Amino acid sequence: MHKIKERRDKKAAINTSRTRAEKAKEQAKYTEVNKQVKRNIRTDKREYVEDLATTAEKAAREGNKTIV
Repeated sequence: MHKIKERRDKKAAINTSRTRAEKAKEQAKYTEVNKQVKRNIRTDKREYVEDLATTAEKAAREGNKTIV
């Protein structure tokens, strides 16, 4: 969660920059943090889907139709 807040802060810094050089520097920082956030989101989503699949497989093996 703190990475998302950090990304939001970096975006605000871009919008409040006064010079082009400052804006470019802040944009580079934002881009790096944005990549990290997106990477973490993909990882979390992958883990969530794998957990769902594991639960469904376990329920199918046990014959529990309510979970599947």
